[in-house]
Amino acid sequence: MGTLNFSKLFSYREQVARSSAWGHHFLFLNLLLSCFIGFVYFYAAPDYSSFLSFTYLLCSWIGQMSFLSCVVYLLLLFPLTFIGSFRLYRILSIIIASLCDLLLLFDVKLYLAAKVHLSMPVLHLMVEDLDFTTGLNYNFMYIAIPAVIALQCLAFKLSNRELYKTRHNYFPLIFCTVAMVSFVSSHGLSAWADASGYRGITAMRNVYPAHYPLTARSFLSNHGFNAVNDEKRNSDTRFVYPLEPLQIDESSASHASLITIFINGLSYSDLNAEDTPELLSLKKSYHSFEEHYLPYQDRESNFFASSYGIPVQYAPAFKSRNVYPVVREEMFRNEYSIRLIESKEGNTKELTIPQGMRALNFTEVPKDDEVFVKALENTQNNERRTALTLNLNALTQTALSVQKRRNILRTLDQKLSLYLKTLEEKGLLQHSMVVITSACGNPQLGNNSQLYPRQRQHVPFIVIWPDGLKRGVSCQDLTSHFDFAPTVGRELLGIVSDPASYSLGRDLLNPGSRSYLTTQDGNSLILISPRSVSIYKSNGEAYTESGGEYKAITPDLEHLIGATRELNRFIH
Repeated sequence: MGTLNFSKLFSYREQVARSSAWGHHFLFLNLLLSCFIGFVYFYAAPDYSSFLSFTYLLCSWIGQMSFLSCVVYLLLLFPLTFIGSFRLYRILSIIIASLCDLLLLFDVKLYLAAKVHLSMPVLHLMVEDLDFTTGLNYNFMYIAIPAVIALQCLAFKLSNRELYKTRHNYFPLIFCTVAMVSFVSSHGLSAWADASGYRGITAMRNVYPAHYPLTARSFLSNHGFNAVNDEKRNSDTRFVYPLEPLQIDESSASHASLITIFINGLSYSDLNAEDTPELLSLKKSYHSFEEHYLPYQDRESNFFASSYGIPVQYAPAFKSRNVYPVVREEMFRNEYSIRLIESKEGNTKELTIPQGMRALNFTEVPKDDEVFVKALENTQNNERRTALTLNLNALTQTALSVQKRRNILRTLDQKLSLYLKTLEEKGLLQHSMVVITSACGNPQLGNNSQLYPRQRQHVPFIVIWPDGLKRGVSCQDLTSHFDFAPTVGRELLGIVSDPASYSLGRDLLNPGSRSYLTTQDGNSLILISPRSVSIYKSNGEAYTESGGEYKAITPDLEHLIGATRELNRFIH
């Protein structure tokens, strides 16, 4: 007697009908599963400021996640019902549903790490640029894959059971009605918010995948580049700094003294054989970084960037919570004597020391000449390791005549040379790291209306390493003041943690090649390269400046994603 094949007992029409009925039960269970996974988006969404924002977020969660499941069913699963094989249809449905859930989990992890969703620019960026050691790894997939398959098998069993029940279940109908109402309501609220400019809702339109088309304007808006109460927003920022505990290798720490000389008001173009022969000689004799750019135009912001190694957007939050720079805190642990000497000369405002750095010894003197005098006194009278910062401000005066400025340059050049020779004669230069740079460029260069006057912001950066390391080396890689903190941390203090865990910068002994440097000015995102500056404004407009000429460009979403991820790396 032959084996009975039950599949042949049903006609093609009956197979299709059974597949369709089973598919509806399977769809409902996957609606619940997608909403469960999608709750992570709800959790990670920007802080809602009102009940209306919360209502929109809730409606979007239920409506959008249900909508995505329905789209997958209509485009993929429903057409498969017509293959005429109930068994094959169920197997294919489980495979497709599992793959879609894994794709959703992949997107969830990406949103948690970078606040973006899957797209072609994002995929390319993940392959080329993203650092998988700082929050964007997918090891959880080893657990997620079997878990998703198990849940889909459970949905398979429950759908089979529902198929043969005679009692009608009203819960799926109720849930689907709620999902439909939520979907329509969320889009209605979104349209109203767009028309009225209600930020509490428009800021959340990119929370869920495929919910709102990604444009430069929406992307920048959703990542905080807007004009709505910036100070309060930044002071309320939730951040993690550093991203992980610092790892210290004492054997690799030189524990040399650190002397940082800021000749404020000096730009790279000010260096010439007539006015600054000693600076030119230092540039040729020691380690010089030829493509060094200030991230900000004001001195205080650049001081923050060099001290913390992160964007000034975190300053209000750090100030309100009294957060120390991790590198300076490690210096305290190593009993460094930390001192700042500043001249009152020039047009600079009084330097506001971040609250977390009040422990340093702060001295003001009337003239730049006296800064060097005080510095030598400090060096001679201090037997401890020293972290000394000198701020020279005479060049920051905006009303200087050409000749007056040249005279100041010549005087500073000679005084700096004399100071360094004195250190060398006393045997201190051999055991010190000396950095010569500027915290603000020549105020007479560029147009003050420019968001980023590149010629002004291009400043010298010369490093005299302990023990004569890297003498006569010229580096052409892009660098900025963000690189200062991780360099001191690695080379002087033995911090072997990835610099990305506590700064935007890199160790200057191994800077690597970068296509651009990232910074911001208010609500504009700025990407700096040696030949041009690209500026992305909060209204979605983008243009590039090169040689004083401005040209409109098409926004590059890949660059936008990479840049905002850098700037927002420490936001929790």
